[in-house]
Amino acid sequence: MHRNLRFVSFLIILLLGPALFIRVILEEMTYLNWFLPAVFLLWLVLFGLWYLTFGKGPAKCRFRRLGIVVTIFLVVGFVASRVLRYEGSAGGSSFPLFTWVWEKTPSLPDPVALTTPAREGSVTVNETIPQEELPDFLGPGRDGMRDDLPFHPDWATHPPEVLWRRSIGRGWSGFVVSGRRAVTQQQVGDDEHITCLDLLTGADLWHHRDPQVRLLLERAENSGASMGGDGPRSTPALSGGKVYAMGATGIINCLELETGRLLWSRHLLRELGGGIQRWGMATSPLVLPDGKGIVFAGPERPGPTLVAVDPLTGETVWIYKGGGASYSSPRLMTFGGILQVVSINAADVSGIDPASGAELWRHPWPGKFPKVAQPVAYGKDGLLVTASYGAGSLLLQVTRAKSGGPFTVEQKWKTTRLKTKFSSPAILGDYAYGLDEGRLACIDLATGERIWKNEKFGFGQQLLFKDRLLVQTEPGDVVVGRLGPGGFQEEGRLAALNSMTWNTPAVAGPYLLVRNDREAVCYRLPPPL
Repeated sequence: MHRNLRFVSFLIILLLGPALFIRVILEEMTYLNWFLPAVFLLWLVLFGLWYLTFGKGPAKCRFRRLGIVVTIFLVVGFVASRVLRYEGSAGGSSFPLFTWVWEKTPSLPDPVALTTPAREGSVTVNETIPQEELPDFLGPGRDGMRDDLPFHPDWATHPPEVLWRRSIGRGWSGFVVSGRRAVTQQQVGDDEHITCLDLLTGADLWHHRDPQVRLLLERAENSGASMGGDGPRSTPALSGGKVYAMGATGIINCLELETGRLLWSRHLLRELGGGIQRWGMATSPLVLPDGKGIVFAGPERPGPTLVAVDPLTGETVWIYKGGGASYSSPRLMTFGGILQVVSINAADVSGIDPASGAELWRHPWPGKFPKVAQPVAYGKDGLLVTASYGAGSLLLQVTRAKSGGPFTVEQKWKTTRLKTKFSSPAILGDYAYGLDEGRLACIDLATGERIWKNEKFGFGQQLLFKDRLLVQTEPGDVVVGRLGPGGFQEEGRLAALNSMTWNTPAVAGPYLLVRNDREAVCYRLPPPL
């Protein structure tokens, strides 16, 4: 009996580790991978208990042997804690990145270095090329989708040309473009910068500096901020010759686009008495039509969800209390014939009157973890919202029975087959496409069922042009290909960057701007078909 119990218990413990490992992997949610080290330690503890119970030799001897093994593990752990340094996340999976303590930490760019000319590519700049405005995050509509294809997708036979490549400060901000001015945000030492570059040369045109403003100066290292890296996350917005920007700690600025002159500034979160979002303030300002206001995200819960300010003075126009802000940027969308601000919030999705900030409707979408993706319209009254961390994706139907009546929101389906973490989904026909835990996937919008999941691009970003998807991969390459329910067919690839990239790419006319927390590049794309 004892022998059988010894064998059966050993077999159960032996199989338990792999079974739990497979169970976590099958969930297809990378945040659950954090359970794997705990599973491994539990496995070792169970083997230790089994050895104490069924191992050979006297009990005193078994305890001594196990004690030696535990001591070795503790010594190894202690030594590792002294020779390894935590450097934040190794990627969107949130796995930690460690380096040797004797390796020098890459320093943030010095302000003086920012004045040096950018290294130009081999292309002669044609200054008469007409420019296309790109004043907003993710392009027109703030959803990363366009109906046209402004470039030739076959980059093997029509390769894009490098205009310039240069170093840049830390941060996950993207570019917005007006004329020859390309604006982004970056961290320079302990100062946050809003930076304007010459689109065609990469040279600095102006900088606005907020001294001693840095996310990791205000957020404790163990609060999660360091996991997401340093520097500003939000992409600025351009309107009426002005730049509107929010820094990682909640400072909002309005600058003159031509010169960078400061017009007004507010430390919005400090005024509202709220804290910084755990991974820094990341939402892009939303410009309301007819000069009605600029909408910014509110502080970490508890606190107002959205705040609209006057574009000329920065004074508060309205405050939407809601249920707390998220990392998704608000959008202007029309449902029931009413233009409204649609916002994905910490625990719900809501529609808000852009004139008054009054809530038009709200649908619960609970989840402890952050929601980052943009809401995307489907058909006349469909609204697709996607997130990772087990929150899943929802297709909502937003309707209004009669003019002046209340809105009704119905959930059509919920799925975990499309789990976008940092990027937003794209809709083409009756299918949605997105980076599901780092792999490109397609779902049927009628049912939420997955059609396919294949290419591994990591936790990058994407833009849809007609039926071509441009993907900024997490490792740094830029990929373009034809998209459809039959799959993704790669047509071109650029070795644009060579380190972790979470920033959204920007396409303005024939120019492609990409960057990460180290480097920025501008390509001239080949003319369209």
